[in-house]
Amino acid sequence: MKIPKNKALELINEKLAQFQKILAEATYENRYNEAYELAYYGTETLLTELFSKEEAMNFRSSVSSGFTVIGGTIDYTKELQDYKDHISSCIAQLKVYRERIQNFWGTNKLETAIKSIIVPFISMSFDVSDQDINQYVTGILKSLQIDFKTGERYSKESIPQKVQSRIRNSDLFIIIFVKRDKIEGGGYTTPSWLLKELGIAQGARKDIIAWVEKGIKDIAGLNYEKEVIYFERNNAKEMERATIKFLEALKEHKLI
Repeated sequence: MKIPKNKALELINEKLAQFQKILAEATYENRYNEAYELAYYGTETLLTELFSKEEAMNFRSSVSSGFTVIGGTIDYTKELQDYKDHISSCIAQLKVYRERIQNFWGTNKLETAIKSIIVPFISMSFDVSDQDINQYVTGILKSLQIDFKTGERYSKESIPQKVQSRIRNSDLFIIIFVKRDKIEGGGYTTPSWLLKELGIAQGARKDIIAWVEKGIKDIAGLNYEKEVIYFERNNAKEMERATIKFLEALKEHKLI
């Protein structure tokens, strides 16, 4: 199916408006109601029509939400916040698709986007607790059809030669700094192997984009204005700002 660019943007904007209304009116009682199902499953159908079934599945995995049960009792506050975060992720991802359509589609009909020849390396924590932010960032890249490489879980004492080679051979280094241990004087540390991987990238003079969780003290002298994107994973507004800045950084590095 070939869909004019203006019509595709109109359909994406309709879904954005639906999700924004759902977020503004969200309560514990009206979570996952009929309006939500119309917006969410309608978005999956729309993405299948505009792009592919695989793209719809990428959307689903990047905005997936869970539920919290503590000792058999539902944490209502956490459940509502998780729902709002899920809706905010849907909004952010739709904005990414809108950006993709605006940048890559012709005026009159859908055109297949040309994949970027720049292949970044993504440095990330492999702890289960950090999979949400990992999936969020990589989900943006997948939705923009940007291929990327990652490392692997390994001993924190040393970085395997294979991972070092991937970093040195990459075109761009993207790192996701996450909070780890609380520092007595205030703030948090970040996993040491992330700093080591950053050091390899800096030594190889790679361009860098760094997602930095607010509260982390040491980010190895990165350029705050050009290279750092601060985020709070449980703050929808901050995640939206971070997403916009990330898209701007990807544009600057000619990935979109």
